[in-house]
Formats: sequence, structure tokens, C-alpha cells
Amino acid sequence: MPKAEKACTCCQQTFVLIRNPNQQYCNRGTCQRARKNKWRRDARHNDADYRSNQQLSNQRWQTKHPDYWKQYRASHQLYVVHNREKQRLRDKTATKQRQIRTTDLAKSDALCAQNPLHSGHYWLVPVLADHLAKSDALRVKIDLI
Repeated sequence: MPKAEKACTCCQQTFVLIRNPNQQYCNRGTCQRARKNKWRRDARHNDADYRSNQQLSNQRWQTKHPDYWKQYRASHQLYVVHNREKQRLRDKTATKQRQIRTTDLAKSDALCAQNPLHSGHYWLVPVLADHLAKSDALRVKIDLI
């Protein structure tokens, strides 16, 4: 009986299906890493428990390694230079976006049919901040009346 073959989602190479007829990735290391990364990305997006556990794990690690980033930046000067350049670009982009947003301000008809706001949870981030900081964001729940 011939074995079924399938193309790998990652590398497009054909591989033989042995046990799982729904298998999408071949057994190459790079393809398995891609499969696992996709699974993690999907879990972070769709699974609140997984997201919460990852956040707590990250916080515990940061508590145990408080000087990690300081030491990393000290030993990786090229990273520091590259990151500063990227931050300057992000700052310029954010400044342009703020200028565009402030020209479109409206009081009574801010919610129009083109951009309806729905009840749900949103991240509230200061727009006019002179610096970028994740800690400034607030999670809010909005209910339309």
C-alpha cells in the first residue's frame, strides 16, 4: 500500500504522511519551529489563559533577571545603534500620525457610519505623549448606550 504524500506548509517540500493524515509540516527543524511559532501566535491571540500565563512567566523572569537588558545593551553596541535608528523612525511616524489625527477631530459626530465603535474591550493609549511607553496604556471596557 503506497504512503500518502503532502507538501509542507513551510518549505513546500513533499513528505510522507505516516500517522497523522492532517499533518501540515514536514519533520525538518526549521519547519517544526515555524509550526510551533504559529501555534504560539494563535494561542496568544485566541487563548486568554495562555496569554495570561505567558505574561506571568515573563514577569517572573524579569524579576529574576533585572539587569539583563542593561548588560545586553552594554555587550551588543550594534543592537543599541540599530534600535535607536528604528526608534527615531517610529517617533517620526507617530508624530505624522498624530498630526493627521488632530486635523480630523470632531465633537458631536466622532462616531460615524464609516468607523462604528462597538461595545468591547479597548486599549487606551495616550496620543500626545512625547515618548513611547507601554506602561501608559490602560485597558478599558466601552459599552454603547
